[in-house]
Amino acid sequence: MALLCIFVSPVVARDTGSLGLTTSVVASVPQEEEAKNLYAAGRFAEAVELLQQVLPAYQTSGDTVAQAIILSNLALNLHQLGRIGEASQTIEKAIAILQTSPNSPQRLSIWAQVWDVKGNLELAQGKAEAALSAWEKSALLYQRLKDTNRATLAQVNQAQALQALGLYRREISLLQNLTTSLAKQPDSLSKAASFRNLGEALILAGDLKQAEVNLQTSLKIAQQLQSPEAIASAYLSLGNLAYLPGNNTQQKNIALDYYEQASVLSTTATTKISSQLNRLRLLIDLEQWSKAQVLYPEIQSQIANLPLGRSAIYAQVNLAQSLLALTKKFPNPSPETIGKILAVAHQQAEQLQDVRAESFVLGNLGHLYELSHQWSIAQDLTRKALNLSQSIQASDITYRWQWQLGRVLCQGKRQCEQQGDMQGAITAYTEAFNTLQNIRTDLIATNKNVQFSFRETVEPVYRRLVDLLLQSSAPSQDNLIQARNVIEALQVAKLQNYLQQTCQDTRLELDQVIDSKDQTSAIIYAIILDDRVEVILKRPNQQLDHYATKPQEKIEEVVKRLYQNLQEVGSYEEVQQDGQQVYSWLIQPIEKKLKESKIKNLVFVLDGFLRKIPMASLYDGQQYLVEKYAVSLALGLQVREPKPLNRSKMQVLAASLTEPPNKPGFSGFSRLANVNQEVREIKNTGITVNWITDKEFTTKNFNQKLNTSNFDVIHLATHGLFSADRENTFVVTADGKLNIDDFDQLFIDQQQNSTHKIELLILSACQTATGNDQAVMGIAGATVQAGASSAIASLWDLDDEASVPFIKEFYQHLGQPNISRAEALRLAQQALLKNPKYDHPRYWAPYVLIGSWL
Repeated sequence: MALLCIFVSPVVARDTGSLGLTTSVVASVPQEEEAKNLYAAGRFAEAVELLQQVLPAYQTSGDTVAQAIILSNLALNLHQLGRIGEASQTIEKAIAILQTSPNSPQRLSIWAQVWDVKGNLELAQGKAEAALSAWEKSALLYQRLKDTNRATLAQVNQAQALQALGLYRREISLLQNLTTSLAKQPDSLSKAASFRNLGEALILAGDLKQAEVNLQTSLKIAQQLQSPEAIASAYLSLGNLAYLPGNNTQQKNIALDYYEQASVLSTTATTKISSQLNRLRLLIDLEQWSKAQVLYPEIQSQIANLPLGRSAIYAQVNLAQSLLALTKKFPNPSPETIGKILAVAHQQAEQLQDVRAESFVLGNLGHLYELSHQWSIAQDLTRKALNLSQSIQASDITYRWQWQLGRVLCQGKRQCEQQGDMQGAITAYTEAFNTLQNIRTDLIATNKNVQFSFRETVEPVYRRLVDLLLQSSAPSQDNLIQARNVIEALQVAKLQNYLQQTCQDTRLELDQVIDSKDQTSAIIYAIILDDRVEVILKRPNQQLDHYATKPQEKIEEVVKRLYQNLQEVGSYEEVQQDGQQVYSWLIQPIEKKLKESKIKNLVFVLDGFLRKIPMASLYDGQQYLVEKYAVSLALGLQVREPKPLNRSKMQVLAASLTEPPNKPGFSGFSRLANVNQEVREIKNTGITVNWITDKEFTTKNFNQKLNTSNFDVIHLATHGLFSADRENTFVVTADGKLNIDDFDQLFIDQQQNSTHKIELLILSACQTATGNDQAVMGIAGATVQAGASSAIASLWDLDDEASVPFIKEFYQHLGQPNISRAEALRLAQQALLKNPKYDHPRYWAPYVLIGSWL
């Protein structure tokens, strides 16, 4: 199970120390001050009890302002305890009281905090618009009060709400304006803290370069003011940035230095221990075992001196997680030592009545017993942790305990049916899957960098559920349907995770398309599991078919070898040998059924590294698959409803670029001598083409031309790259790079046109990142961002000369009566295959059609 990152996770604008409580100025009493200190210490239940004791006195005296303060502070603590409903009711009472109380300068600060608290509560309930409105009001009030730090925090939180709403441009614009505004203010500790909060918000927004600039600014201000604690806090944040999932070893070593400096300079136990815990986890990650063994006893002794509170509990959980990783290499610390640490943390969580913290502790205790194969105790502890997290609707940890319960019920065995409670495990994994489906959008919205940890923290739940559902030699139709739905959800989750946003459009179920619109197509769902390839077949108006194969040779090795040989001219025998191997896994078991149903088109929903190879190149011993079937790819069970292309009315917008820009960063792109001839061939087929060429192909000119007419096909004959990350997914224009993140804005008018949308996006001369199975996400992402129903691109660098006859042949068939786009692609590929000059798959195979195939 992935480690729960308590201190490592980038801090969102709000934490318990940044807001604090507003102590009543009107009639301050000792209990209020004590409640404030308890809140700061993370002892929220005790703070609630004290505030509830104080409130009646103000109600009796009729002091409405003091009542509002107490209620606001009470709501803060209830929120921390996960009692969201009570907290919301409490803050609404505070608002009602303030609305009826007389105006006074003091009310401004109270109103500011009330709206701030309300914003947090609204976002916690998924009401991002209401949260945004509340934080806008809070920020205005803090600005009037000249409280720069809190005004900044409120605006940073606005950015979080904008993320949740998918308004990324507004979010980045707000944060950039905030940076400009802060830079004009005189240096102060408040300014240093504001830049640090802003940097952390930019990490969540995915703007890592700007995040580092702001964190370095915070550090510089803190150093000029000679504040050790502010310097340590900046180093801690910079360490967290350098230790994001997906960062390389060099960046991680930089993070180690930052954490060490933070722990040396910090004057508070919380920052010091946070830095040391992060450093310990990183040392283990880098396998610097001796340093880790020296550090952990020091941390253990310091944690023992922390005051009672949530921070102390989380520190102990964090330490226990790191020590568990350490025990995989060394006998010490023993499981008993780790168990004692968690037992103390559990006692403290119970004492504080902190349900979330108690759930964390019990879940990790359950994991400890899971690792020692004490299944009964592990199950009991995990169920208790699950009940607690569900009681406060903490879905972000609930799915982890559901996942853990599924593992425990299978007693850690792959073949659950032989060892454990198969149905119980399926139920637990199904519940984990359902929880993830509900919170996945929230995960994306609140942390753009979740994409790096997707394979460790989300994907295994989907895969294991499919594994369990299909372990039987003859799974039921219900299990097949559920497994297929999970496969689809995984594909959609990967695409949304790649784009870092949800994808909404009018879409048709694939079943609906092949059952009614196109009864010559079949869908093949392939998923790679640890020990086998599982395939589900959907034929028109038929039940689902299923088959599994357990390859003798590792699937990944065969696919990797085939991918490499496909690009080596002359490697006919090697390509056909491995192509036949993959054919035997995916197609051979269903050949007879495909013939019985008179199938002409195969739609593949592929998994993992199978996406690296074009299905058209699979070989049956005599023919390539493209010689028998049209082939396309889909990323789920739905496609956007296509509009048949009418050749006589079809309009194409083509853009070509022969010479890449003479700028830094473009030296790796060669001259494309044939792209203009490629577009001329399209025009020669009689189709209406609007053409932007060479120096005229700027982003601005393309945007203007795009929005002058309703185009059916967009043809980009230029260099491009589709990579595993969005930052390196782009097409080249005369004035630079058109990044995938700009596609949605560029094509916005086309997307908002309810009567006419782009049907086909052709990315000619573009290439995918070498050998990366995630790169297909780049192609699919470009399709989604452009609002197109389908796209054609290549899985490797195209031969510039061969693309001319291919494009000519493709456009001669595109839009002809009774010829689908998938069939037009097949005919063009066959034309190259029959040409002795281009008959190797290197030339005709890389083209793939993604999305609607009709």
